[in-house]
Amino acid sequence: MKPLDSLESNAVIEIYREGGIAFIPKLSGPRRVELAGMSDDKRQQICQLINQAMPFAQEKENAGRGDQRYFRIEIYVESAEHSASLVVIIPETEAPEALVNLWKQAQPDDHPSE
Repeated sequence: MKPLDSLESNAVIEIYREGGIAFIPKLSGPRRVELAGMSDDKRQQICQLINQAMPFAQEKENAGRGDQRYFRIEIYVESAEHSASLVVIIPETEAPEALVNLWKQAQPDDHPSE
């Protein structure tokens, strides 16, 4: 998967922690990171974090086998001219600590887009 060049201020990131044997609703809901209002440095830091995890990305069919958990990262960008999305699946065992921390710190999304 090609690394991201940058994340614009109109991007929204939803991070899901899925898979595993036990289903815990509070932990399985999406966490939302809205980049609007963030500094360029903070957006670049998040972009680098996602790029750091990219080499471990898997196809959805290969993620979460058995009791393995994974992070599903969905990035949405919408403007008047276009809209785009990207989905990245990272096994929890391969996820950089910074990604786990971003998931923990992100706001729970009470109204998921799914």
